Amino acid sequence: MQSAFFDMIDPRPSQHTLVEQAVAWLVRLQSDHVTDADRARFTAWYETSDAHRVAYTEAKDLMGRLHQPAQELWDEQVLTPVPGAGQMVRGLIGRWIPATAVCAVLALAVFVLWNAFTIEAPGTIKTVKGEHRTVNLEDGSTVLLNAETTVRVAFTDQHRSIELIAGEASFVVAKDPQRPFEVTAAHGMSTALGTEFNVRLHRSATTVTVVEGVVQVSQQRDQAHVSAPVRVHPRETVSYSKTGGISAVVPSDEVMSLAWQRGQLVFNKKPLAEVVEELDRQWTGHIFVAGTQLRQLPVNGVFDIHDASSAVRAIERILHVRSVTLPLNVIVIY
Repeated sequence: MQSAFFDMIDPRPSQHTLVEQAVAWLVRLQSDHVTDADRARFTAWYETSDAHRVAYTEAKDLMGRLHQPAQELWDEQVLTPVPGAGQMVRGLIGRWIPATAVCAVLALAVFVLWNAFTIEAPGTIKTVKGEHRTVNLEDGSTVLLNAETTVRVAFTDQHRSIELIAGEASFVVAKDPQRPFEVTAAHGMSTALGTEFNVRLHRSATTVTVVEGVVQVSQQRDQAHVSAPVRVHPRETVSYSKTGGISAVVPSDEVMSLAWQRGQLVFNKKPLAEVVEELDRQWTGHIFVAGTQLRQLPVNGVFDIHDASSAVRAIERILHVRSVTLPLNVIVIY
């Protein structure tokens, strides 16, 4: 029955269908159920055209980042023939998952949520995918952690220090003139006495946005490169990077930059890759984009931070793309 399903592959598919077929072939070939006949069919499919080979390369790269063993992916679905051509992934989606597999997935979800707020070391606080957490500090200050964020708190009688190791956090600082409140991220430091501000640590740069009060931002990339500190006022933002130093202070767009605190994600001409990266961290599943060209498409929109599926459907309408849902909350946009 499973081999018969692969016999139904459309010999003249669209590029969208080729990606679907490539994903299905990868799952099949890496499972314990693969047969010599399957391998022969795959070779014939792969050698059909350059488009087939490109689709397979992209799918292989994608599946390599799923961190889900192909055997598990295959075992949790029963493939059956689907009438009509080009229906490979519809067959994958139309799977039957045994009750034991459902229970295992639910148990895993409960375990992750139960352990979402973890102290890895003294003073270290961490959130996971899809989790926001408000932490009350011993001095009366509060920290709101975005999803996939790690901070390390170190308070003494002279200083209140927090290191933002990963992610994004918003700080409401209790006034204490004798103990400056310092947030270090990458190679920079934000210092405040009593204020509210947000720090986002990204691969390319760190961004500081001030909501209330004044924050002094300084940077020391190394012993030879020390940037002059700048003062950032309410409704202003500044960025710094290891290679570029501290940027000019500019007006902030809090509607966009702080939308996550209101349960939204707002994008204005952002590449699809960046949009999906942000959606992915806000969801307990995984979202991927198949294809380099698609990753660069600009996206405008306001999305519910708690509803990734609706966001993906909106992206499909905006960009005229498609998506497929694989087992264990994996969505692929192609």
